[in-house]
Amino acid sequence: MKALIVDDEPMPAKYLQELIKQSCFEIDTALLAISAEEGIRFLEKEFVDILFLDIEMNTMTGFDLLNKVNIAASTKVIFTTAYSKYAVDAFRADALDYLVKPIQKDELISAVRKVSKAKSSSGAKDSKKSIFVYLDEEYINLKIEDIIRFEADGSYTKIVCATNTLLSSKPLGFYENEMLDLDFVRCHNSHLVNIDNIAKIGKGKSAYLELTNEDIIPISASKKEALKAKLRI
Repeated sequence: MKALIVDDEPMPAKYLQELIKQSCFEIDTALLAISAEEGIRFLEKEFVDILFLDIEMNTMTGFDLLNKVNIAASTKVIFTTAYSKYAVDAFRADALDYLVKPIQKDELISAVRKVSKAKSSSGAKDSKKSIFVYLDEEYINLKIEDIIRFEADGSYTKIVCATNTLLSSKPLGFYENEMLDLDFVRCHNSHLVNIDNIAKIGKGKSAYLELTNEDIIPISASKKEALKAKLRI
């Protein structure tokens, strides 16, 4: 799982990051955002499984941040704070858990296990046949099999289909989450590709995918291993 820690105090944030690395085998990546604004910018582009979110920050609260950014429904929020007085508000905001600083190892492990359990019991998505995309004041029902790829366009996403291209107001991370259990792979920070539409794979330093519609999509160095694992090559 991928986690993001949003906390404008560097020391507690780095402490939590290290505690996660040492204690939570379920989390393979734990990233830091040392301001609420940095956290928003990241969440607008990337999907995370867990958001560790500080409540009292200089420019806004953790609750304010959640109101400003459209995180994926399956992202689980765990609030972190030095004050227990926010517990009720945290759970009203649909937080999965609430950790009081200094965060204890056993409480952290328990919270992360809750996330794993919630995700495993949420139901498989492999029966998904289509998705609804909001476009020009109406929702368009797109068949998954007709989607060739998704491409980030700022905070928007281009959806390239067999017969047309649509522009969605959702970020690419949203669609990465929607396609999580389907045959799509994130080969680059800006690209999410339908595996069924990969025609060729170019190797070497400038690795790329050639798709059935002749689009050439770069493969970033950081995504190579995940791509190979997904394609079983």
